[in-house]
Amino acid sequence: MASLEISPLRTLIAVSEAGSLTAAAPRLFLSQSAVSEQIKKLEDCVGQQLLLRSKAGVTPTASGLQLLEHARRITAMADEALLDLRGESLRGRIRLAVTDYFKPGLLARMLKQLAHIHPGVRMEVSVLRSVEVHAAVSSGLSDLGLVMSLDSAQTQLQPMGSSEALVWASAPGWQQAGPLPLLVLPQSCALHQLAIRELEKRAIAYEIAHQASGVAGLQSAIAAGLGVACINASALGEGVVQVPAGLNLPGLPRVWFGLLPAKGEEPELLGQVRALLLQQWSF
Repeated sequence: MASLEISPLRTLIAVSEAGSLTAAAPRLFLSQSAVSEQIKKLEDCVGQQLLLRSKAGVTPTASGLQLLEHARRITAMADEALLDLRGESLRGRIRLAVTDYFKPGLLARMLKQLAHIHPGVRMEVSVLRSVEVHAAVSSGLSDLGLVMSLDSAQTQLQPMGSSEALVWASAPGWQQAGPLPLLVLPQSCALHQLAIRELEKRAIAYEIAHQASGVAGLQSAIAAGLGVACINASALGEGVVQVPAGLNLPGLPRVWFGLLPAKGEEPELLGQVRALLLQQWSF
């Protein structure tokens, strides 16, 4: 009977997070051909195609996504067993500031897994606007900052997973009449600035119809049919849909979620938790 091995499962996770075999290879300290061999070995084992390959990179198939869920649990349990036997379970308090654009379901999963593997770590989480996350980390009020960035290289962001699409969002069936009613967060928000910049570049008439204080308020304003907003695709949900292409709004770039870089040498606990978040719980 065929059996799943840990190493190819870790490779599948890394490739899915990196978006390509080439990008995953350095993370795994393997050559691209070795990464490709491990994926083929895994596909042969399960008897199904796990990744769709294109010039832009790779995306998991339905079977790939299904196996990824198992892979994350299996590798997490293997790591937990090893740490337990070595007596290396982490202990201490970490303050994590997270942008409110981040997926709440994924955040809950990350924290649950961390608590399961390292019950001695107390994670204190604050959900803030990205500019506030930067300020909290800079001032020492937070130990780690998870933000959204339009340019991961420019901010030296440590990306957690692949990039995500930005979209124009509205309530289902919303129809425009007159200047585009734009829904935004405060002016310090990068997506506020991006939306206005792209609309003005295309000479599209608009007016600020509503300014929310956070993403939850912005989602409520969209669902209420007050207008259109620029948000990340994972922020779409009940009562919030992508604007139909026929509205002819400007194309939007992709964004990254990730951790702000370390400020000099970090305490051992903080460095280990940072590594765990980047290696184990990327999406």
